[in-house]
Amino acid sequence: MEIPEHLHELVDQLGKALVQALASDDISRSLAKKIQNEGFEVALMIEATVALHKRDEAELPIPDSALPPLEPEITAVPWSDEDRAFLRTFKISLD
Repeated sequence: MEIPEHLHELVDQLGKALVQALASDDISRSLAKKIQNEGFEVALMIEATVALHKRDEAELPIPDSALPPLEPEITAVPWSDEDRAFLRTFKISLD
């Protein structure tokens, strides 16, 4: 199945949203800090598989109005130095 380019972009935005969610999660930050306080560096590798399956025409699509807006929220959030430092603990680079 050929995936249209705009779906590739949406999947990419989903990946960025997942990174943002992890970076802003207080429990993840706390646990990474505890591991660092024990004298260890933290490297987290996450593999996310996104499977796209074409729905049958009979299935009703989810209206866009029912979904939260993704792009403005992702692009509008500046990355603080603390965010970047946290992501570096997981070997995640925004550059």
